[in-house]
Amino acid sequence: MSMDRSFGSGPSSEQPAAALPEAGLREPAAAQPETGTREPAAAQPDLPASLYREICRYLGYRGITPDDEIRERIGRNFRALRDAAGKRSVFRAFPVSFPAEGTIRIGSPADAGFEVRSRDLYRNLRGCSEVILLAVTIGPGPDLLVRRAEVGDLPGAAILQAAGAAMAEEYCDEVNRSLEEQARGENRFLRPRYSPGYGDFSLEFQKDFSRLLDMPRTIGVSLTDSLLMVPSKSITAVIGVSDTPPECAARGCDTCGASGSCPYRAT
Repeated sequence: MSMDRSFGSGPSSEQPAAALPEAGLREPAAAQPETGTREPAAAQPDLPASLYREICRYLGYRGITPDDEIRERIGRNFRALRDAAGKRSVFRAFPVSFPAEGTIRIGSPADAGFEVRSRDLYRNLRGCSEVILLAVTIGPGPDLLVRRAEVGDLPGAAILQAAGAAMAEEYCDEVNRSLEEQARGENRFLRPRYSPGYGDFSLEFQKDFSRLLDMPRTIGVSLTDSLLMVPSKSITAVIGVSDTPPECAARGCDTCGASGSCPYRAT
């Protein structure tokens, strides 16, 4: 793909002019409210129904309609979070090979790539010739809002945490769709993204994402000793690129071995 060996970032990033072509740098258009859902309408007109539904899922509302007060608080906290967010993304394409069953080699010796032992990721990427390493963040502002709320408004802090997680996923979806459009223009296809920490894809590989994408410099994301990302509302993922469409590829929670017992599983 034309993004090979190149970086892409959101408009707040200070990337050099040699980054991706302009089409890969524009902030993706805001997601539109989904239609045909049975979820209650969002409390505020500027909160898309799809994002509202995800916030409610992270808050644990399953089969329960939040009351008017909670819906109003969700809308208010969402607006505060949206104003505090600073979306940034970086992605880079690498060759991928499969030295053995369940083993994936990402990058080449020249890239100082890395090798992964993961049956789940192997199933996802098998048949691909390239992968895209992707990292996105909505910045440090949301974390600051959560810390302030934790001092005297624990329900508000919980809503902010849920809204931040949903907003980060939505932004990652937007960047993913932009990459899919670019791939289609080259008659290529993307596999569902897969993140370290899911299934048997170890969180240890966050180090390789950070190194190869230069995440502290490109999007301002660093790792703690326990491999958690700072800012916390950040996502890393690997996306396979192939010349043929995937055959009934699993998506989302279906790709994770822990999905059966996860309380946040999407339904």
